Amino acid sequence: MSEDGPAHDPAVRKIAAAWSDGRLSRREAIGRTLLLGLSASSAAAVAAAFARPRPAGAAAPQNFKGQTLVVTSYGGTWQQFMIDEHIPQFEAETGAKVELAIGLAKDWFAKMQAAGKDNPPFDIFVTNETYLAQLRAQGFFVPLPMDKVPNLKYVSKALRQPNDVGVLGLVGPLGIAYRTDLVSDPPRSWFDLGKYGTKAVIFSIGNSGEPQHVMKMAQAISGDYKNWKPAIDWIASHLCQARQVDFSGTELTMMTQGEVAVGLIDSPDWALMKAKGLPVAWVLPKEGYCGMFEQDMNVTAGSKVKDLGYAFINYWLSAPVQKKWAEKFYWTPANSQVSISPEVTNLIPVTPDQLSKIPRWDYVWLNGSGSREAMTDAWNHQLSGRC
Repeated sequence: MSEDGPAHDPAVRKIAAAWSDGRLSRREAIGRTLLLGLSASSAAAVAAAFARPRPAGAAAPQNFKGQTLVVTSYGGTWQQFMIDEHIPQFEAETGAKVELAIGLAKDWFAKMQAAGKDNPPFDIFVTNETYLAQLRAQGFFVPLPMDKVPNLKYVSKALRQPNDVGVLGLVGPLGIAYRTDLVSDPPRSWFDLGKYGTKAVIFSIGNSGEPQHVMKMAQAISGDYKNWKPAIDWIASHLCQARQVDFSGTELTMMTQGEVAVGLIDSPDWALMKAKGLPVAWVLPKEGYCGMFEQDMNVTAGSKVKDLGYAFINYWLSAPVQKKWAEKFYWTPANSQVSISPEVTNLIPVTPDQLSKIPRWDYVWLNGSGSREAMTDAWNHQLSGRC
């Protein structure tokens, strides 16, 4: 919008903001503008402005030409989506270059600690909270300023880290999926997984999803998720025959082939099966979800291009970009203003109003107190090779 004429009208500015954020389509924006009773010439000028490409939500008008932003990224389809769908528009808007650091969270974590806070190998660190919590506690990340990441205002407090030192920009809750054609007695509780013997599947303890499962069982058994030993005992007694997988991709293959019929899984992976026509159902256990495979987005404290980093996270949180991720990978969007088709909505069972049902575990305690190592030792002693 120009800085004069009808763009100064507060009602027009409000409509323009909703269009820019993706909350209104171009047709809706023009329709609402016409209802304001503007003159024909003013209405035509506003309509022409809406006919231009919608901005994708870059945080500020600065020109970042010549700057390079290093962002952690998984490989495979994630990397390809970043290259094809995510990065090009941001680079076009800002003049900056985005460089992907392809790898896995454990390797990025080690590189960050080795480099130290003042000379980080990455400007943007995006991965699961289990790997980020300890680095955050050690001061490796900076708060996200609201004036430079304005899309934070559309993100639930449940997904914003204290003092906005990080934001959970994509959410994949952990629940239960089952084959409706193979299971006649559907699960309703985490304890029900014990009924299915070798047809049940859980993660191995090395997958970040399994410690979350252990903590959820501990919470359900004793009321204290840090008292995890009774949970290991229960799993060893009731899920000893369950299949263990290192990666959810393995579980997808096993469930697709009918090798397993019910198991712990994240909602995006359930959606991938459902979208392919597999007869699978999603369950919110009565005790609540056991956690999530979330993507926590952070700007590193030692980054030399922090403003560019803020702009990138704001862009990722914008409604149009969040919509792309939801429609491609079925993540629950962090931005509450995202509007997606009914078909995609049916494949994202965890809506923003269910976010409170996802626990936020204390990963600093888990990773820094020796509990993870002790949990792993107990698991290996009681389950690995003994069932």
